[in-house]
Amino acid sequence: MSKLIITTAISGSRRKEYLQKFEERAKASGKKVKIYHVGQMMLEHSNHIGVNFTPENVLNAPPSVIGAVRSAVFERIAGELPKELKKNDVVFINIHAFFYWKNVFVRAWDNYYVSQLNPDMFLAFVDDVIGIDRELRRRKQWKKEKLTYNEILLWRNVDVEMTASWAEMKRKLFYVIPSQSNEKLLYRMIFEPHLEKIYIAMPLTHFMNPAGQKIVDNFIKKLEKYFVIFDPREVEMVEQWKPSMRTEEVLNQIVNRDMYWLIKQVDRVIAYFPKPVLSPGVINELREAHETNKEAWLVYPKGETMSPFLTYYSNMVFRGPDQLLKFLGEKDQAHDLPKSRKSAKTKKGSSKKRK
Repeated sequence: MSKLIITTAISGSRRKEYLQKFEERAKASGKKVKIYHVGQMMLEHSNHIGVNFTPENVLNAPPSVIGAVRSAVFERIAGELPKELKKNDVVFINIHAFFYWKNVFVRAWDNYYVSQLNPDMFLAFVDDVIGIDRELRRRKQWKKEKLTYNEILLWRNVDVEMTASWAEMKRKLFYVIPSQSNEKLLYRMIFEPHLEKIYIAMPLTHFMNPAGQKIVDNFIKKLEKYFVIFDPREVEMVEQWKPSMRTEEVLNQIVNRDMYWLIKQVDRVIAYFPKPVLSPGVINELREAHETNKEAWLVYPKGETMSPFLTYYSNMVFRGPDQLLKFLGEKDQAHDLPKSRKSAKTKKGSSKKRK
């Protein structure tokens, strides 16, 4: 059955590039994909009807005019959807929730159409704040706004929370997708929904050198056989930033991102310690998983003493990656690997007709 997905992102988040790679991967696997870029369609429609919209100054137009053009585009999409959903395996509608323009949050969505389209899933694409800043300064439209890191992060936060609220009201699935992640992440989420989604917790501060990162990379690569993996390194790596950049506002956003976006959307948290170190961050991530009734697994070096605050919040403890991989291999052979609980919920509601 084809899926309809509404995606949001703030400007400069490289969502378009990510979905282009996704489309290429999907087509290589025999899947058909349709992507509606609402912003581009609005510019094309305005030109067609003689309304003077330009990419640089469109947000200066009266809200009523922008709303009228956007409604016309959504009417077109709504009219085409029945045919496109029959032709394609997945249809994306790319919109914005808000713009941060002239120090004001400007609404960029139409509640009527978001409700009427009745998507199967909502996605919010997020990117590294430094990459977003670099991209916005490159664009003529945004260069003059001179947004600070704090403003970009706040804009990103509002965009994600707005999209999450739509999903919650419609009782639909919602995920935050890092734009720097491999497109395989989203491909497996859509076309292999039975796979569990996990979050990898790790003491990043202690493993920022290339050798440490390679150890973590190899561990994650082996786990990909069994899980869809969300890696916090694929958004910001603030541990690599200059101390002057790590303001309280920035660090608050990072904690919120990991604890209440990424962990919230997974089935399980796996905490990996390549070597014994102290990590308040990992302890808090295990606690968050534990207290929200998710499975929390701990992978810790063999023979090393563990803090009781680690084991208290862990459902299972594995003494090193080999022990975990052996366990998963045995489960795989017995066809007893964990299944995604969200996938089961989706199947229950799949018979509901789209309006």
